[in-house]
Amino acid sequence: MAYVLGIATLLGGIAAIYYFVDRSRQKNTFENKQKIVDDNWLNSSDIKRDYGDSLRWSDPEKVEHRLSLGYEIVYQKDEQNKIRYRLVNSSGQTLIVKRNSSSNR
Repeated sequence: MAYVLGIATLLGGIAAIYYFVDRSRQKNTFENKQKIVDDNWLNSSDIKRDYGDSLRWSDPEKVEHRLSLGYEIVYQKDEQNKIRYRLVNSSGQTLIVKRNSSSNR
């Protein structure tokens, strides 16, 4: 009887761990979307203040190459709605910044 009770307790503990790990993953996942912005929006945003003059626009076909050169894509996070916006201008260019020139956003 003690053997069965011990196994049941162990399995219950494992199930609880999986439950909390899964719940934590769901809590920390963001939906990815694009947000079209213009220079007026960018210049008045916190992103411009945080990254300064190291921001630049990259054509879609050059983004992957620039990532390999040490750039990273700039995202705006909406924590409340769990959305991460990739910032794009009306020409389809993506906002990027040189890695290590930024705060963690």
